[in-house]
Amino acid sequence: MHACAVPNRTRRAPETMTLTLIWWGLLPLLLIVALIDLATMSQARRVRMHRRAGMTQAAIADRLQISRYRVRQCLA
Repeated sequence: MHACAVPNRTRRAPETMTLTLIWWGLLPLLLIVALIDLATMSQARRVRMHRRAGMTQAAIADRLQISRYRVRQCLA
């Protein structure tokens, strides 16, 4: 092997490169959208999200610092 020889590397197909660029281009945008969604989520939606995750009404009320009555209203 010559001192200047470079190991044989497989070339990626253009489709793979395009998909990689799209993936790494869209991933940060999706993260930004997800963070904005979490930051602007309504109280009722937060209550429903916690309930779907299996939290009790009392645990939801404690987590969101609201009354259990308000939790029941959001779930109704």
